[in-house]
Amino acid sequence: MTRVRVGIVVWNTADLLDACLSSLPAALQGLNAEVVVVDNDSSDGSADVADNHPAVRVIRNGTNVGYARAMNQALCADGAEEGTTDVLIALNPDTVAPPGSLTVLAGRLLARPDVGLMVPRLLNPDGTLQHSVYRFPSVAVSAAAGLLPIRWQHGRLGRRFWLEGSAPHDEAGDVDWAIGAVHVIRSSALAGCLPYDERWFMYVEDLDLCWRLAETGWRRTFEPQVSVIHVGNAAGSQAWGTGRTGRWLDATYDWYRLRHGDFAVWRWAVVNTAGVLARLAPASVRWATRRPLEEWQRDLPRALPRHLRALGGH
Repeated sequence: MTRVRVGIVVWNTADLLDACLSSLPAALQGLNAEVVVVDNDSSDGSADVADNHPAVRVIRNGTNVGYARAMNQALCADGAEEGTTDVLIALNPDTVAPPGSLTVLAGRLLARPDVGLMVPRLLNPDGTLQHSVYRFPSVAVSAAAGLLPIRWQHGRLGRRFWLEGSAPHDEAGDVDWAIGAVHVIRSSALAGCLPYDERWFMYVEDLDLCWRLAETGWRRTFEPQVSVIHVGNAAGSQAWGTGRTGRWLDATYDWYRLRHGDFAVWRWAVVNTAGVLARLAPASVRWATRRPLEEWQRDLPRALPRHLRALGGH
């Protein structure tokens, strides 16, 4: 029987966690599964909610140690790595997995010996599609996202670069990277390393895992026949509110510098800055005429300082 460990990191999302844990017995049916919840010093009783699920092991941290470090605790405590566990599943507490969904993902992952990570299709709570797979960050992707006319982004070029609203979420196949709401990981693909790099408190650890798997020859695949509901940013929104965009960009620039070097960051920042400025012009017109801004337009002024700081090398 396939041996699986499911890790969940929680910080002040008690109600969502309860729904998530309630869905797991059916979602993991037929697997030899252990569920470990790591509570990052919540103040809303999240750890107590986890304790109320008798098959769940709970680890209580005295401080908020961040997502990556806590998820490594959940997935790798007591040596749950290659040889003792076949599959590691990193799961966000704001997900609800349908019956049999995680069983199917684990089985399909292990049936393909060159696949190191598999992810399902994510749905918003209202059943609409949630964009969850991306190309690795690059100058070309940023140019397409920031400088192409919106109508072109939903055409052939948008599909080529997997831009918002254009990525192939209805086709099974390889992806560059996927957000970490549901990461189903082959334990042996990690080669004894921790799943997530603890350099980052939160954000980009999912991108980095996929990058490292790609560097060592492991495929990352998308399975649209399995859908999981995901609220999205339940903890991040609480922690940082409108500052979440800045936090994410800071981590992403740090990752890009780590993987590509200083000059590559400068080139990337040039394109990102140009893209924001190109988008700010029509957004300013909408604001001046008191027409409501779309969500992505409201985020533009928050993003610009981060791009400029990276452009200046700080």
